Amino acid sequence: MNQILQVEMKKNKKQKTSIKKVIMFLAICLILFGIILLAIGISSSLYTKNKENDNNNNVVVASKPNIEVQKADNELIVKFSHDKAISEITYSWNEEEATVIDTDNELSYSISLDIPRGTNTVHITALDINGEISTYDEEYTVEIQSQKPVISLSVTNENKIKVQVEDANELKEVTYTWNNGDSTTIQPNTTNKNIVEVEIDIPYGQNTLKVTATDVQNESATKELDVKGINKPKVTVERQGDSLLIIATDDNLMEVVNYTLNGKRYQLKFNQPSKEMRYLQPLEEGENTLILTAENVDGGITEFRGKCTK
Repeated sequence: MNQILQVEMKKNKKQKTSIKKVIMFLAICLILFGIILLAIGISSSLYTKNKENDNNNNVVVASKPNIEVQKADNELIVKFSHDKAISEITYSWNEEEATVIDTDNELSYSISLDIPRGTNTVHITALDINGEISTYDEEYTVEIQSQKPVISLSVTNENKIKVQVEDANELKEVTYTWNNGDSTTIQPNTTNKNIVEVEIDIPYGQNTLKVTATDVQNESATKELDVKGINKPKVTVERQGDSLLIIATDDNLMEVVNYTLNGKRYQLKFNQPSKEMRYLQPLEEGENTLILTAENVDGGITEFRGKCTK
């Protein structure tokens, strides 16, 4: 009986050992199968990626114009270059309308731009013949100098006041008054708003001119000039037979009349200053040329020129 039990136990042990071996074999097979699947997946992924890279390498990216900008003081030097013809260039400051430049399909081109005072943004574009476009947008700042307008006042030979105003910044307003009266506005130059030039008639008598100038930075300057305004004599010349009647009048008293007739000089001087002078000058045979100047006691001078034939 014991021998039978021992045999049965040995048989059971052998069966359990066989089952364990089968299970271990199956487990090893599963592991190997998993490794094989993983290797196949990695290989397939690498192949797909390499194929995508190959496809990407075959894509041609269109080139665009090159824009190079250099700042020199208050100026921009802009250079354009490309391996294809550049058909058009545009530039503008801030929101202003763009300026268009036809480049005649050059491969390279350059322009220079003055930078406006203050802070401004430049917009630049370059377009090639294939429609490819490059853009450049950048902000630049140029400091505005704090400088007052410079006013110059001078008396001309015509007895007028010449007013000159200059400023590093644009002028906003220029006004003048005589003897602290009502102000008169002088319009700035339409082509250059940094300069004002004008001639003003001087009222008769002693006067004070006051000029005030203000620029866009609200910097202002004022200059005054005391000046004496004078009247000029009135001169008329009339033909009377074979003579010329010379008439010179002035409310401020005439002092002297000088004239030249056919190169001969004459002078009419009063013993006492008078408001009117009349003189009958005989004419010579042929053509007569008259050049006459009349001067009053204030230094006001009037000139007359004329010709006549006897």
